[in-house]
Amino acid sequence: MFGKSSHTFEINYIYQNDPRAVTYDADVGSLSQGAAARHLIELHNGDAENSLVMPDADADEARLLEQADVMDITDIRVTRVHKQEKGETPGHYKQP
Repeated sequence: MFGKSSHTFEINYIYQNDPRAVTYDADVGSLSQGAAARHLIELHNGDAENSLVMPDADADEARLLEQADVMDITDIRVTRVHKQEKGETPGHYKQP
């Protein structure tokens, strides 16, 4: 918040055979597939009564992806979204 820059990521994935996309803001410069998988698991199952489906806090990348696959969250792709500053116009829109 103060002095920290926030980065936006787009996460594309398939959930129960349905392609989906969400945006995610983070204070890190890159977001791994495992971190994205943790976010998606929490997004789709965070209010589940059975906490056994949630991964451990110290779960590694492979375990997070495995857990996501069990929960039918697959094909996770993470792309960093570059924010355009207010008032900036892309060059191809500028007149000579």
